[in-house]
Amino acid sequence: MHPRQLPVVTDVFTPTGAEVDAARAIVAAAEEAGSRIVRVDGQMIGPPMVKVARALLARMDSRTPGEVSA
Repeated sequence: MHPRQLPVVTDVFTPTGAEVDAARAIVAAAEEAGSRIVRVDGQMIGPPMVKVARALLARMDSRTPGEVSA
């Protein structure tokens, strides 16, 4: 990959603010409900989706400001 491509790749693979907010809502609802299936914004959310939301938040929390990798 050419260094000039990094900003585009980063933009494409970095979650949007809305995706991060949705992941936070999913994790919060799951923690409140225990390990049961919950409804978030009209969608049924089960353990696999909670796992993905937690992984997204962990990736975002582990990034440093200005980090290029997504």
